[in-house]
Amino acid sequence: MQSDRSETLSPTTLRLQSLSAADTRGKHRIHAELKRLEQETRFLEEELEQLEKMDKASSACKEILNTAETRPDPLLPM
Repeated sequence: MQSDRSETLSPTTLRLQSLSAADTRGKHRIHAELKRLEQETRFLEEELEQLEKMDKASSACKEILNTAETRPDPLLPM
């Protein structure tokens, strides 16, 4: 009986039935997961914007090196 019924159903209907049977989570959980992913996406985009505005690390290292080289080390004898 079951095989006769599945032969008469279209492939789209069979696929929809399998998807609805496989997804046991409710709409609320799916919506919550989507919101969490959107929030994470916004956070990562903001972080990318901040990184693009920052100076390159090499220029900051050069500044520190220049400052350190111009001051004598107080622990070393002169």
